Amino acid sequence: MDAKQRLYSLSQLHHLEQNDLQVILTDWLIISRLLFEPDEMIINGVEQPFKQNELKQLLIDCRINDDVWVQLKNKYEETSIHLLGDTLLEKSILQKHTFEYWEVVYLDYLNQRLEKFGSFAYLRSYEEYLFHNTSDLSDRRIFESAEETQELPKMKGLNGDLTVDCNTFPGYDVFYKGVCLTSCWRIFLGRHYQKLFAKPLLLEIQQVESVNEVGSGIWFELYKDPFQWNEPANLKFQQLFRDQLGISQLAYTNGVGTLRQPYIEFAFDDTIVQTVQYQNDQFQPIEKSQASYFVTRTYDFLTNHYQVNRMKGGLNALAYFPWIDDDSERMMNYRVLYPELTLDKGLRAFEYYIRSSIEYEIQDMRYQDYTAILQLFIPKHAFLDFPTEELKKRLKDMTIHQISRKNDSLTFSLEKEGKHLMVYFIDQKKVAAKNRLDVLEN
Repeated sequence: MDAKQRLYSLSQLHHLEQNDLQVILTDWLIISRLLFEPDEMIINGVEQPFKQNELKQLLIDCRINDDVWVQLKNKYEETSIHLLGDTLLEKSILQKHTFEYWEVVYLDYLNQRLEKFGSFAYLRSYEEYLFHNTSDLSDRRIFESAEETQELPKMKGLNGDLTVDCNTFPGYDVFYKGVCLTSCWRIFLGRHYQKLFAKPLLLEIQQVESVNEVGSGIWFELYKDPFQWNEPANLKFQQLFRDQLGISQLAYTNGVGTLRQPYIEFAFDDTIVQTVQYQNDQFQPIEKSQASYFVTRTYDFLTNHYQVNRMKGGLNALAYFPWIDDDSERMMNYRVLYPELTLDKGLRAFEYYIRSSIEYEIQDMRYQDYTAILQLFIPKHAFLDFPTEELKKRLKDMTIHQISRKNDSLTFSLEKEGKHLMVYFIDQKKVAAKNRLDVLEN
């Protein structure tokens, strides 16, 4: 069966109690039998013919803190549950006509579970999931030609093999602080996600089909038809949702990030989450450099204290250099990069972060005489084949006053249109136990 004719559903329940567990497992078996006729079942990795009474007894015997994995499947459809401790992960792949026939019943089934125990859930086209999350070149042959794969952005995997860079896709699943972050047709974010995003921020997400509270969590529907995911407008909504949550700012797997301006930025301090959202004159989300309104939120998820402030203005020095040392008149920003995962030794990323730190406009003139510093932390082995000459060519519109190189550091002194920037490439291990500003060499 073609992947584009199927729907992929995933949900995670947590903080289950024993009495609740029996109801949840029984309901799963009932809805599974309602949706399709399984041919076989796989219990903790052992395949066997489907036997409902045997499976029913196994589910009755399940206890909190057990580790049990059960899958039901036939040629076209499947569903599974994994009980681990007090957490239950459920996945289903359903044919399009099955989902559309039972949609109201199935969504009600999910909502009842998520309302009380929901941590995370999503529903999406299986084709969309595969397209946005399959990095292996040979695995992509299932749904696209080699010529189509050739046109996609690439990176190196951890073993050095060439792979597709899925970080550039709007529906790529990444993980940050133990939770999944993604963008797709329907997404549920439970209470735990409020350690990253204040609830009012989530409720004010723009340009989506609907936003609804369910229990302590929130359901988002980005567009109407999951099987029309590859329509340009729907891909745009999917990307904008990802941008508004700052997913690419929080987590990426290509070593350097997506090299795109943020729509939101974060600062974390123990139990406090601070965010700055960038908006235009119509209060719509927009890239940082184009912003005219700034929405600052501070949320303490331990005390539930919340503050929000929207102000009109322009970007100041802190927007580009969050660490400012008034005593030495220096202002600094930094990035931790892994150029070995790129195909160009990190060259494009180096240029992007340098230009972002020197090609800016700020209204606050207080810091015009401060030394601007960009620290790029890279592994020591990256200095062995550092693209110095290639980087100089990329920065040919800047004046390079000085280049200083040592075994575990490289320094560029740059100037463009009256702005000066000191760029330090530093061995990641060298600064592990030091203050980021103090480590700089004068």
